[in-house]
Amino acid sequence: MNDLKQLELLFFEVLEDLKDYLDDLTLVGGWLPYVYSRFLWNNLSAQTVKTVDIDFGFGGNKTKVYSKTIFELLSSLDYKERHLQMDRMYPVVLYKQGKIP
Repeated sequence: MNDLKQLELLFFEVLEDLKDYLDDLTLVGGWLPYVYSRFLWNNLSAQTVKTVDIDFGFGGNKTKVYSKTIFELLSSLDYKERHLQMDRMYPVVLYKQGKIP
């Protein structure tokens, strides 16, 4: 399996893990051009992923109340944790598998 297909499968696994939160999340960052070109515009010539991290923004001012935070949810699944070297616990990077680039 090529790297792009593997990254895409991992992307959809993360979306599945976050399925209950997706109504309140907006995809932003490096995956956005790929998703638009591949799934909205059906432009097969633009098949590059610029980054492996998946960034989300929160939209609107009314969000649902959840029983767990996204951090708690991902921590309870098969995600690993890495703390950036900033002399504090946050920000934290949660990653699903493989090496952190």
